[in-house]
Amino acid sequence: MKFLLKLIVLLSFATIAFAQSYRGTGVVKGYNVTRGAVTLKHDPIKELKWGAMTMEFSVRDKKLLEGLKLEQKVTFEFVQEKSRQVITSIK
Repeated sequence: MKFLLKLIVLLSFATIAFAQSYRGTGVVKGYNVTRGAVTLKHDPIKELKWGAMTMEFSVRDKKLLEGLKLEQKVTFEFVQEKSRQVITSIK
């Protein structure tokens, strides 16, 4: 039983580690440190067949929001987790 539990935990982390990552560029339109979210007006994301749009992304770590300013141009990387997009890097 312990082996099975360890295997399940390991596989759940492996899924996160190997999730497809996407890159984008955009402009910061808002952010909420308490919720760990940032709203970006981003350029098209061709790999996902997304046009340019403004949308909210979650962030993997709230520290990613430190130093962001409204109207700042950024590049970012994100993964899709279930029905949300989670930023793993933003510069």
